[in-house]
Amino acid sequence: MTGVLKRIMSVAAALSVVSLSACGAQSESISVSDIILDADEVEYNTVEAEIGSIGESYHTQADFLNPYVEYVYIKQNGVVGQIFVGDEISEGELICEEIVDDISEELEKQKVIADAAEETYNSLLASGVGGTELEKAQINYELEKNKYDRLLAESEQSRIYAPCSGKIDVDSDNVYAGAAVEEGQFLCRIYDDSQTCLCAFVRSAELEGVEFGSKVIVTQEQIVNVEGTVIDIKYVDQGSDYSGYYYVIDVPEDTPFVEFAQIHVEFNINRKDNVVVVPLRALKQVEDRKYVNVLIDGVKVEIDVETGLMSDDEVEILSGLSGGEKIVVN
Repeated sequence: MTGVLKRIMSVAAALSVVSLSACGAQSESISVSDIILDADEVEYNTVEAEIGSIGESYHTQADFLNPYVEYVYIKQNGVVGQIFVGDEISEGELICEEIVDDISEELEKQKVIADAAEETYNSLLASGVGGTELEKAQINYELEKNKYDRLLAESEQSRIYAPCSGKIDVDSDNVYAGAAVEEGQFLCRIYDDSQTCLCAFVRSAELEGVEFGSKVIVTQEQIVNVEGTVIDIKYVDQGSDYSGYYYVIDVPEDTPFVEFAQIHVEFNINRKDNVVVVPLRALKQVEDRKYVNVLIDGVKVEIDVETGLMSDDEVEILSGLSGGEKIVVN
């Protein structure tokens, strides 16, 4: 309903009241001009529909830690034969060796069989024997050699080597010489403790639209409220249920963080630029209908809209507005 029509209806209603009053007790005189003047004095709070940027907000916690950590896990079920002891380890150094179902004994036996098959084949070849006999010896050698290679590969699975150099923390409570271990069990972490950064952990999947150079808002209670920058994204394998990504964030050097207060990070995901944006509080919805009130020549008019992304306080308008309109927010 337009503002003009509303004012006409208000005038009609007022005249009705005047008419009824005239039939009863004496009342004060009310003029039509007074009623119209009152209607014209309605004031609206408006904002302009902007052409800007919007994105959904993703909130998570952050901590100062080293994101460049390698987590190492047990490869198969077995019993620990030997385990690394120490605080520092070099890349390629043996961390753990398991005893797996007497695989070492099987490997030794199979090596003897494979070596004998190879010797037989080479002897026949050297003596000039050919035909079916040589072919059978060759096939037998290849079969035994393949068995040996498979056992050797299984044996290598029982040995775990350091993927990088650095400080090492072994789960000594559960992994020690003689301990029974299972595939996927945590073994240790290796890290360089000189690389401490502000990191926000996001489980499972990367945040869509967040990349190197993306801006974030970093807050800590009422003490900190600064803009930070994503300077690295590091995948961390902490097991199937706890793997995810560390977003390494750079903040101004003089940011006054305090201890024992949680740090929060707000990411702007699915960012879209050059779109029509209005305050979320201006959006009205009745069942499936969405609309905003637009002030046109002083008259409030309902305009149906289609919405897109929403942030904490703004909404994208896909259709219905082109930008620059005065949007009523009260």
